[in-house]
Amino acid sequence: MLFIQMITIKYDKDSRSGEKMRKINEVRFKNIPDNDIVLAGNEYYLHDNCIKESKVFPYSEHFKVSERVYIDKDSENYIIFYSPYTTHTGDRHFKSVMTLNDGEYGRIVYNERAVTFDSEWYYIRTTINLYSADLSKYRTKMFFRKEADYLFEDLTYLRYCGDYHKA
Repeated sequence: MLFIQMITIKYDKDSRSGEKMRKINEVRFKNIPDNDIVLAGNEYYLHDNCIKESKVFPYSEHFKVSERVYIDKDSENYIIFYSPYTTHTGDRHFKSVMTLNDGEYGRIVYNERAVTFDSEWYYIRTTINLYSADLSKYRTKMFFRKEADYLFEDLTYLRYCGDYHKA
């Protein structure tokens, strides 16, 4: 079974530097709730902190975690794919960023900038923790290992600092 934890943090430009940004960057994992979800017979466990909900899903050939991440299963291994593009045209270029065997732990971290309808910029930092393990390994603190076996980061420089082409 693949256990997935998705942590999404939204923040504004006032939080981009100093102590607030340091605290945002430190969030790598959180507790997952201890709930009564039936894990047996399912392939994927996903906890999303935005909706504060855990769900289980049966086997799927292409399991979509987010707009940028999906998972394929090859016999007993999970192949994790990532696309740096967030367009909704369907023309994405996914690439394999890691393969998890049983007992392995991976982490994907990416950020992006978006705008509200009122033209206010905001920022999003997403951390996805992935743990390939037996059902018996389910714990509320299962992602509390400090370092993952595999780490993929796509951290874009999000600040606009004026016109770079001025002479």
